[in-house]
Amino acid sequence: MKPLLYSFCLITLLPLMGQEAAIIDLFKVAYETPLTIALKDLKAEEDPDLVPETKKKKKPNPKVYYGIKGKKGFVKTTRGRNTTSELFYFLKDKDFENPSLFDQNFYYFDRKKKRIVNSRKIKEGQKIGLLHGKYIKKLNDEIIEKGFYYKGKKHMRWVRFDRNDILQDKEIYWKGWTQQSLLRFYDLRRENLREVIPIHFGDRQGTYYAFHSNGNVASTGEYMFDEKIGLWREYYENKRSKREIKYPKEPFQKGTPPTILREWNEKGVLIYDSRKL
Repeated sequence: MKPLLYSFCLITLLPLMGQEAAIIDLFKVAYETPLTIALKDLKAEEDPDLVPETKKKKKPNPKVYYGIKGKKGFVKTTRGRNTTSELFYFLKDKDFENPSLFDQNFYYFDRKKKRIVNSRKIKEGQKIGLLHGKYIKKLNDEIIEKGFYYKGKKHMRWVRFDRNDILQDKEIYWKGWTQQSLLRFYDLRRENLREVIPIHFGDRQGTYYAFHSNGNVASTGEYMFDEKIGLWREYYENKRSKREIKYPKEPFQKGTPPTILREWNEKGVLIYDSRKL
């Protein structure tokens, strides 16, 4: 089993291009044998709550998703002859989790304004419920969008239709990450995320994240056309800053090597500052 797993990881590992070896080593995160998956290959059937179990006679409770029971919500708005309705489920207050720094989107139900909001900014005391479970949006009697949420983030298969029930768009998510991302995990159960590599038309493009085994961010930065650009940051497991590295603002600037701007020890003491040299 081990040789097969090593081969799988080797095939899916993306090549590093045009980077200084010394700088690349700074961002390496030690791990045993992570499982790597491309979300474009992830099927909806892999979701345990979407797989029909023939042995069970009772229908699954739509309020329960990934073992967490939520509440049912419904919003309806009318403009002229058109009525838009949204059926969804949201978590109870005791199951609420604040958005993390690396969440791309964060959806919740604003109980006061009676509408669904996509924002990481939540005011203190604001009455909200994280979307969790099935979501269906209708225009009059026709379904125009449907999918699932996982603790405020889009999850698994999402589809959109026009008024004539013709498919307009289909996207696969994994707890907020789009199908163009390549996810790497520390464990075979795909619960402990190690790395998120943004992929666009075969190139690394967008925000990159690496995580420590405790779930805290290890490093983050931007890719453009398969090359690192701008400021990249690295962190210790205790969330304290470890290092800042400056890359060219634009890709393909081979004559401009990356430079370390600042570096701290684990206690948060600044031990190197290029501006003071």
